Amino acid sequence: MTLDVPSEYEAVIQQAVANGAFGSPEEALRHALKLLAIEQSESQRAKPKSAPEHEQWGNQFRAWADGHKPVGHFVDDSRESIY
Repeated sequence: MTLDVPSEYEAVIQQAVANGAFGSPEEALRHALKLLAIEQSESQRAKPKSAPEHEQWGNQFRAWADGHKPVGHFVDDSRESIY
């Protein structure tokens, strides 16, 4: 594979090699690509896939509530009846 690297990036790569951080430009590029892959993978995990977090929570709560059978009789859940 052959890549055309813009001159501003080429200068950064050459400087990293000259400073001894990497043995070759190829090694510097491999390292940069590895960091990019890690960053993208972390950002994908951090993002919700379809709905915002509060919508997902609401959907899960409604699904949980719908999974319970109605008791079929009056339940006094007023504050006074609890105490």
